[in-house]
Amino acid sequence: MSVQDRQPVARVTSDATSVESKIGSATRVLAPNEFLFRAGEAKTCFYRVNSGAVCLYEQNRAEHPVVDFAFPGDFVGLGFLETHACCARAVTKTEVACSPLEALASAIEDDPKAQAKLNDAVEREFEFRRAALVEAGRSSPLGRLAAFLVSLSRTNAHEGRDPTVIGESCPSVFAAAYLGLSIEELTALLLELERRELIKAYSGGVRLRDIGELEKLASRSVAPVRKSPKNHADNRTQGVSLSGGQNA
Repeated sequence: MSVQDRQPVARVTSDATSVESKIGSATRVLAPNEFLFRAGEAKTCFYRVNSGAVCLYEQNRAEHPVVDFAFPGDFVGLGFLETHACCARAVTKTEVACSPLEALASAIEDDPKAQAKLNDAVEREFEFRRAALVEAGRSSPLGRLAAFLVSLSRTNAHEGRDPTVIGESCPSVFAAAYLGLSIEELTALLLELERRELIKAYSGGVRLRDIGELEKLASRSVAPVRKSPKNHADNRTQGVSLSGGQNA
C-alpha cells in the first residue's frame, strides 16, 4: 500500500485542538519534501501531525531506509537522545503542531498509540546509540563503556528505575559481547572507571557515582542523551561480575 493510499483524507481537528490547548503549541506548515528536522539536529520540541504525512528515514545508511511514516494524529520527534537519530521530511503539504519537550508526558498520557510510538523511538535510538558506541569504541573503549552505562542509566530513568544502579538486568557476559570486548577487557575498564571514582562496585553490579562525568567521557564521540522527564540478586557470570570483581 502506498503512502498516498494510507494517508487519511480528513484533517484531524478535534483531537489535535484538545491536545494543543492542553499543552500549548504552535503550528508549522511544510511544503512537499521539506525537512521537519535532520539527523543530528538538537531536539527543541516534539511534533503532532495535524494534516499531511511525514516520512522518517535514516540518513547515513545506504539508500536512506525508511523508518516510519507519521500521519494525522501521530507524534514525531520522540526519544531519549538530545539530538535526532533520523530525518523527518514532509511527503505532501503537511501541518504539524510544535510543542515543548517538557509537555510530552501530559500530551501522551491518555494515548496508547502515542506511548507505543515513544517506546519505538526509544528502542530505535538505543540501537542507533549502540551502533555509534561500536564505531566510537574502536578508538576509545573506555568512552564506549561510559556511554553504554549512561544509556542504561537513562533507560532505567525512563522506565522508573534507579538511574544510578546498573547490573541487575545486565550480566557482564552480555555487556562484554554488546560492546565487543573480552571479559578481561571489560573488567579492566570497569576497574579504571572505579579508580576514577565514576562508579562503585557492589555485589549485584555497579552504582554510578558521577553520571555527569561519565557523560563527558562518552560524549566525545557519540550522541548525547536527553534527560528523562521527571514523571515519567547478584548477576555474577563465569569469571567476572559486572562490578569488575572476580567471582569467588
